[in-house]
Amino acid sequence: MDLILRSLRPWACAILLSLAVGLTVVSTGCGASQMGQSPSAAKRLVSVAIVPSTSTIPLGNNRQFRASALFSDGSKTDVTTTATWNSAQPKVAFISAAGMATTKAIGETDISAVYESVSGSSALTVDPPALVSIAVTPQGPLLTPHHSVQLSATGTFTDGSSQDLSSAVTWSSTVTGVLTISSTGLATGNSPGAANVIAGMGLIAGSDKLAVALPTLVSIALSPRGITLTPTHSAQLKAVGTYSDASTQDISASVAWSTIPDGIVAVSTKGLATGKALGAATISAVSDTVSAMDTVTVLAPTLKSISVKPSGVSIPLGENQQLSATGTYNDGSAQDLTSFVQWASSSPTILSFSSVGVATGDALGTVTVTATSGAIRATSQLQVGPPVVVSFSVAPANSVLAVGAQEQLNALAKFSDGTTQNITTSMSWSSANPAIASVSNQGLLLAQHAGETIISVSSDSVVGSVNVTVKPMLAVSYFSNAHVSGVADATVRLTNPGLTGGNLCAEIYVFDQDQQLSECCGCLVSRDGLLTLSVNRDLTGNPLIRAKLKTGVLKIVPSDASANMACDPTAIAPNASLAAWSTNIQRQSQSSFAITETPFQSGPLGDGELAALQSQCSFSATLGSGQGVCSCGTVAARSAEASR
Repeated sequence: MDLILRSLRPWACAILLSLAVGLTVVSTGCGASQMGQSPSAAKRLVSVAIVPSTSTIPLGNNRQFRASALFSDGSKTDVTTTATWNSAQPKVAFISAAGMATTKAIGETDISAVYESVSGSSALTVDPPALVSIAVTPQGPLLTPHHSVQLSATGTFTDGSSQDLSSAVTWSSTVTGVLTISSTGLATGNSPGAANVIAGMGLIAGSDKLAVALPTLVSIALSPRGITLTPTHSAQLKAVGTYSDASTQDISASVAWSTIPDGIVAVSTKGLATGKALGAATISAVSDTVSAMDTVTVLAPTLKSISVKPSGVSIPLGENQQLSATGTYNDGSAQDLTSFVQWASSSPTILSFSSVGVATGDALGTVTVTATSGAIRATSQLQVGPPVVVSFSVAPANSVLAVGAQEQLNALAKFSDGTTQNITTSMSWSSANPAIASVSNQGLLLAQHAGETIISVSSDSVVGSVNVTVKPMLAVSYFSNAHVSGVADATVRLTNPGLTGGNLCAEIYVFDQDQQLSECCGCLVSRDGLLTLSVNRDLTGNPLIRAKLKTGVLKIVPSDASANMACDPTAIAPNASLAAWSTNIQRQSQSSFAITETPFQSGPLGDGELAALQSQCSFSATLGSGQGVCSCGTVAARSAEASR
């Protein structure tokens, strides 16, 4: 050991000294600081230890770290307040001079303490904020049986934030017979009593006290007010009770009805008031100690004339028209006699009537309508005209398209006589947001940019609509490489149709036959430009695992070049459209090959696939060490394309 120590540098001696503490006789060969000397002469600072060495706490919480200096003689000294503390990621956690770590954001950081040029470190992980408490609101509500109140559970987290957890907590009640609590916190009163409602999540819970009591009658309202009757005519009175819980209920059949004086108005047990003699009477409705009163007057008018409205109108075939009959009396008063007159049509096969004056157009033609009450009658001319559109239905009802895709919409009109007709090319079409999707006068839908809009078709006041969602475009194609000298190379051609009005980025993702990402890149395609890429040289020439691909799949996402000038495939702004097709070479025999040209299949790009493509490409760029990046052709070729 002495020979080994003499060959080590001085800093190694200090380490071996710390390992040799406790040996009775040691020859270190470390010059003046040998183990045989006294502990005070050999004492040196060896290391700094931080406790805890690793730590995980939720965002919003703090962690006290302590630092200990370990010396070569085995002694330790707490240097928490004298060491210099540092956080590698202060935006994740800040460390004070006293070793107190305050969390700032979710993530990881190294905490270090330096004492006399010797440092120690600890790993700190900041997790998402943890739930601290749950508050249930409103507090202490009063319910009545069969009435409900929506409770809310608000969680407070370690970072001071709060969140509505009403649908996430577990709701329960300590007395289930008093009330029922739903999984979303809707408390419904069952029977009088008190109960404690608890909202829990894990070990955290909040509570609220609820009481259920029977409602009491507060007041009664009579309607209609101040009616006038004629002898033998009746009117239905209604008694509505208002209760202590602000609820209302029709109690016409349960109150006690009475009139003063007798003989003018008779009232039934259900509130039907009938005129008996001329004069005025007070009608009362009583329930226990609560009552309401109103005055009913009985007159003896004489009907002079009847007027019918509307007159001279045209009713569409299959439609209904409510007619009204108004009687005018000798005292100048008027009364609605719609339900009392006898309605008749000069031609019931053209226009039929209900007993309350509802006319229905059954066939085309003109009729005379008569309303009769006793010896008084009135007439009106009505016409039944052609059917009219009452509603539109648009197919498909909901449409999801990729940018640049088209779809034919169809409008079906339903007419008042029950018939239907396809009127796609004869109606007025419009888009709530033509920048997202436009529609022609023939109902042809064109997806312009990603987003949502409503396509409407209208005629007069009748409108039909369809919801349209435009998704980013994804172009997919299979490729095959011949890899034979003298055989034409498989290619991919990309065209920018100019839908976005400028350049676009073709974000290309190359997958091998096992659906593993091999290469990715972003290529600029000028407006109305054509970009030709070699499958061998550009798209499969630099695979991530260095193995040459024979077959695979190409996925291309057209992206807005103005939002991604570098055409970075890991940061896509997918709001463009392109046309793509590929030529593939297949070996048919030892010396025979077939070349096929196939357009890419295009469709909507899902949110999950968009995120997956970017993530896989980012992973490839990080670990590829230069591999896994496809190319967009030569510099000269790209410059020529961009300048078009």
